[in-house]
Amino acid sequence: MQSESSIRRAAAELDEALEARDLDRVIACFTPDCTVELLGVRLDGHEGVRRWLDWVFSHVERIEFSPRAISIDGDTFIEEFGVTGRLSNGRRLQSDWAEALTYRDALVSSLRLYFNPIDFAPALGAIGRAVGPAVVRLARRGLEPFEPVRHSR
Repeated sequence: MQSESSIRRAAAELDEALEARDLDRVIACFTPDCTVELLGVRLDGHEGVRRWLDWVFSHVERIEFSPRAISIDGDTFIEEFGVTGRLSNGRRLQSDWAEALTYRDALVSSLRLYFNPIDFAPALGAIGRAVGPAVVRLARRGLEPFEPVRHSR
């Protein structure tokens, strides 16, 4: 098991790399066999991380994180945080997100990211045209091909 301080340092490095939009630095924060889950989509490995970053950076020009609550349990880092920035169409992004990251050897082996895709609606050109599931379908564009996340009942 890793120490809480090493997990906090690794999480801070990931946030800084994302804010700097440094693709190689972000990828270096993940294990080669990692998984990333968002919007009901599962992306695998470093190629999945690249696809996720391509998606993020195609919708967001600038992003900043403001941690609100952090909990660490073993190798799992759970965080609630605010996100501010500028969308690709110049509009302001302000959103509340949560994430659960599992670390192995100070690298992310699993990232589950939760946010409201409607916050991206202006960047998706969906204002006044789509809501709810339609926005999620629009938001997933660029993540394909993807493996839908299937949860057992």
